[in-house]
Amino acid sequence: MANCGVNTKNKVTVNKPVWEFLNKETPSKLNRLREDSGVRILIDGETSEIYVLRLSVDSHVPTNAIPLARKALKSLLKDTEKELKKSYKQHQLSGFMTYTDKNSDHTGEAHSRNTYSRSLPTFGARGMILGGSSGGASSSHGSSRDHRREETEDDRENQCPICLGEIQNIKTLEKCQHSFCEDCITRALQVKKACPMCGRFYGQLVGNQPENGRMLVSKDSGLLLPGYEKYGTIIIQYVFPPGIQGAEHPNPGVRYPGTTRVAYLPDCPEGNKVLALFKKAFDQRLTFTIGTSMTTGRPNVITWNDIHHKTNCTGGPQLFGYPDPTYLLRVQEELRAKGITAD
Repeated sequence: MANCGVNTKNKVTVNKPVWEFLNKETPSKLNRLREDSGVRILIDGETSEIYVLRLSVDSHVPTNAIPLARKALKSLLKDTEKELKKSYKQHQLSGFMTYTDKNSDHTGEAHSRNTYSRSLPTFGARGMILGGSSGGASSSHGSSRDHRREETEDDRENQCPICLGEIQNIKTLEKCQHSFCEDCITRALQVKKACPMCGRFYGQLVGNQPENGRMLVSKDSGLLLPGYEKYGTIIIQYVFPPGIQGAEHPNPGVRYPGTTRVAYLPDCPEGNKVLALFKKAFDQRLTFTIGTSMTTGRPNVITWNDIHHKTNCTGGPQLFGYPDPTYLLRVQEELRAKGITAD
């Protein structure tokens, strides 16, 4: 029977925006914590929403350094989260002010381009809120309001979502029916073969995963995953021998070490559906890539390529394990973004 173990005493989970804000805005605080405690802080893994941080020390550092540093780190992350929320509120207010100023002369243009337009009221040419109830003023200008709304909708239909100008030489994508300027969508598809509006893929995406890897699948009826106790477990083992980077890799001609990774899926209908998608992704060389390890910082190694796998049986999403009720749906969305679907 397969065995899954998790050690949490030297680990801390943090939301990605909080960690990135800390490293960008106040890195000195993080550096001071590292220097004072003698503890190294590494990213041990991630999901779409969080990082798992691992604390480690050299042999000469006292054994109680990690618990103390872990407590200090959690306090620092809590303070950083408060600063991030404050910054976000200020940014929202600034966006609102810019939106109002632009509306004084360019109502339609500001409404279509402002990033806060979905959560803000719609303003007229003199700052009056459209669609609000203000007695006789609302009813007396009803027909004018409707006319403006119709004009805005017409403008949006004729506007290219990429350049935000009037569509030139209209090009409509076959599968999703979204329309763009012909030149705009041609350049966009050269960068990524997907609709910029909905992400629908056009063509097959091929990655730069080393070609000499193997994906081995076995099943264990006695290994039960939390949340899927009625089923056994699918065990996926990815095996890559050492090799030399090719022209499609970051450093052609440089050697990379081999690696073995193990992942788990519930042996239920939805789990087997994900397994089939994983096989497609592996065959299209999308599951792994060669780059710098987020765990060790070591360059020229085989790393995951943004298709999240459950590498532990337990521990929940923060430790890449189960239970995680929405994981099978989320990972299918990640695969769909790379053009990997069942049809």
